[in-house]
Amino acid sequence: MRKLWLNKVQAQASGKPCLIPYQVEIDGEWVWDGRWTKLAPTADILLPYTRCKEIGCPVQNRESPDAYVYNAAEKSQFRYVPFWARFSEDIDHSKITDEEGRILGFRRGDGVRNLKNMS
Repeated sequence: MRKLWLNKVQAQASGKPCLIPYQVEIDGEWVWDGRWTKLAPTADILLPYTRCKEIGCPVQNRESPDAYVYNAAEKSQFRYVPFWARFSEDIDHSKITDEEGRILGFRRGDGVRNLKNMS
């Protein structure tokens, strides 16, 4: 799904939020943090294309990404990776990692869950 990766100009033009990750030192330990260019999407977790498929919530035809995450390790100009928003009830929990389980435990999407289920 690399054809959906964007360069900086394309990512800005998409109008989607972009996460620029970085590490910060907290109490002598390096942890990941990041800065969103716009308001972060409301969902329980953001996942890349392949991971959505692996845990039972594949990306649908014509479903556009909800956000992009900057990947500094990418050598080409296309460093913005598409991510899709998913809610806990859409995911097969038997296939998730411990880290994904921890993130899903925050249930960040609770504020929109009732609206999502009504549509």
